[in-house]
Amino acid sequence: MLALLLAIYGCEAFLDEKPSKSLVVPQTVRELEGLLDNTNFQMNNSPSLIFSGTDDFWTTDEGYISFNSIPDQNAYLWKEEIYDTPEASDWVVSYRQIFYANVVLDEADRIVAESEHSKRELNELRARALFVRGKALFDLAGEFAPVYRSETAETDLGLVIRTIPKITDKQGRASLKETYRSIISDVEKAEPDLPDTEIFPTQPTRTSAQALLARIYLAMSDYENANKWAKIALTSANAPLDYNQFSSSGTFSFLVFNKETIFYSVMTSQQFHFSNLTFVDPVLYNSYDSTDLRKTLYYRKPTATAAGFVFRGSYSGDYALFSGLTTGELYLILAETEVRLGRTDQGLEYLNALLPFRYKAGTFTPYSSFTQQESLDLVLRERRKELAFRGTRWNDLRRLNLNAEGGITLSRTIAGETFSLQPNSPRYVFPIPEDELKLNGLQPNVR
Repeated sequence: MLALLLAIYGCEAFLDEKPSKSLVVPQTVRELEGLLDNTNFQMNNSPSLIFSGTDDFWTTDEGYISFNSIPDQNAYLWKEEIYDTPEASDWVVSYRQIFYANVVLDEADRIVAESEHSKRELNELRARALFVRGKALFDLAGEFAPVYRSETAETDLGLVIRTIPKITDKQGRASLKETYRSIISDVEKAEPDLPDTEIFPTQPTRTSAQALLARIYLAMSDYENANKWAKIALTSANAPLDYNQFSSSGTFSFLVFNKETIFYSVMTSQQFHFSNLTFVDPVLYNSYDSTDLRKTLYYRKPTATAAGFVFRGSYSGDYALFSGLTTGELYLILAETEVRLGRTDQGLEYLNALLPFRYKAGTFTPYSSFTQQESLDLVLRERRKELAFRGTRWNDLRRLNLNAEGGITLSRTIAGETFSLQPNSPRYVFPIPEDELKLNGLQPNVR
């Protein structure tokens, strides 16, 4: 099907001439839904190299050598050159999602709804495709475009915005402002036509779109809109998981598709973090106090003599690193935005509503009477602890580094050589893959 779709949508004549009936082309609502559901196409995956560059973890010299890919090694040390091939999987996977979303949208326009029920189904199909396209472009922007600054967004380079399923169509890079306008437009258009519930969180709902908009606006430092959408999403989201109900004795702490998952996605396949030589950052680990259940549910010591603790708390229920949307993240977005908007007490209330689910029963003491800066520092520490190993840290570092007083320098040592990433470094933006630069004539990112 992949080869067929690429062939069809790469041809000028496809829209002018009906393809042969011997070709299996998705044409019904159910068939088009199958494209969006297909896990073989990695439709619920998000980029992973941005995780490799974060301070969530560290590894030994031996662990670094055992990384399963050159790009992971290079991203870990923030090198100028990242890839060892002309393409990059993070780019390919996300633009593949956009391609399939555009196929669905294109084919949906050819379907004639014959009843109100079929019209609703068709509108929901379009909404799902718009959600996928908007999320994929947002994922790409967090890796291949600079952090959003309202004052420079019109001149900063964004991404290629693809809205038609035609792989031969050459386009340049839009501005960052245009890129985010497209992202927001897709998700906002999707939101009213998505269903209120789904059997599995691999399929988006209205709450998924609302939570995604909150995440997008936070990445843009648009605190008013992030706050607005997080509040809307929280009205229909399930309560957070009560970590007191989970055991730290198993290999993994949580089940896949647990009730707190608003939308399910995982980072593209990696293997190095499976290793017992990939340890949680000690500063992060030591930030959890003894009654914080995340300390034992998120991490374990693989052997008595191990140099640190390894991660085992993914909401994927296995080694795959969960990168989806959760109720806990909504509480943290609301806590941060309320504080940043000058409503400190309300921000602490959201934090106080979440943390009893994370601490041993009866041990959490609510926070109160903090200054705005103290409250913000507290909220950001809790965000760091709650969302560790979920792929959100890279975008957090990028936006937090915009504050001159909050700049964070990352540092690592491998084979006796120390590498560092300075705040606002151009290496916070990954290089455009070589094949895209050559085939589409795209302007490269300066690193």
